[in-house]
Amino acid sequence: MKIISIFILIVVIIATAFSELYLKNLGLGDPIRYDSNYIYGYAPKENQKKRRIKGAKVTINDIGLRSVNSWKESNKDKILFLGDSITYGGSYIDDTETFSYLVCKKIQKYICGNAGVNAYSIINIVMRSKYDKRFNDAKKYIFLVAPGDFYRQYADSQTAHFYLNNHKFFLPAIMEAISFFATKYDINRYISKKNDTENYQHKKELIKFSIDFLNNEIKRLEDKNKSVYLFYTVEKNDKESKTKLNSYILNEIKRLNLNNFYTLKKILKDNTSFYDNVHYSKKGHKLVSEEIIKILKNN
Repeated sequence: MKIISIFILIVVIIATAFSELYLKNLGLGDPIRYDSNYIYGYAPKENQKKRRIKGAKVTINDIGLRSVNSWKESNKDKILFLGDSITYGGSYIDDTETFSYLVCKKIQKYICGNAGVNAYSIINIVMRSKYDKRFNDAKKYIFLVAPGDFYRQYADSQTAHFYLNNHKFFLPAIMEAISFFATKYDINRYISKKNDTENYQHKKELIKFSIDFLNNEIKRLEDKNKSVYLFYTVEKNDKESKTKLNSYILNEIKRLNLNNFYTLKKILKDNTSFYDNVHYSKKGHKLVSEEIIKILKNN
């Protein structure tokens, strides 16, 4: 019996070690860490450099933006990108492959900062734009929004599996995997949070509120002599925005008659531009950067 117990222990240790090594090789174990915030929910902690999925480099600069450059130390005019995980780029995309980086690689008189954050809604995006004073010296503001942003609920710091601490855990890659699955498959989803609401109410009202909220922020920035651009991205499965919901969102935005509003449907016409239904592949980031560069130069 003692021999069997020792054998089982050895097998468990070996399996755990191999699992840790495998997950580390995938890029897990040292995720981006976030600060919580009452107003905009959460944002990356300052001054981080990580190696993530397949070795992709993810850098957070001195004011919490995804950028390889210091914002505070630069004397260049600044471009701020705001959005959700599409703008952020994800941990599978290297810093130098995001459209925000590629824009300033081409237009070198500017420095670019990426304030895109995973799971942000329009409410989070606008609140970050309005209240995060660290980047209010930006000259140009570029919002890139997706249809789902307009009916996504406000995301607080308890959203998803984001780390809100700098703790060094034992077996960090396994712990990150556990954190992900524990959040995604929270037992409360099957008990108290098992939702039997047949029809969610007020989706259109939330969309209308989000559009008005974004419009008011654009006007506020323009009143401060900022150049503001709004880019509307599309979904791989609905590039023409023909579904009832996406069509409604796009038409409501068009009704605003904004000075610098652009859709990306012609740029993202190829499925290879997408990593999944909404996020961009490396090719997609490159195409979007080229469109933004063209528009900035024309203006």
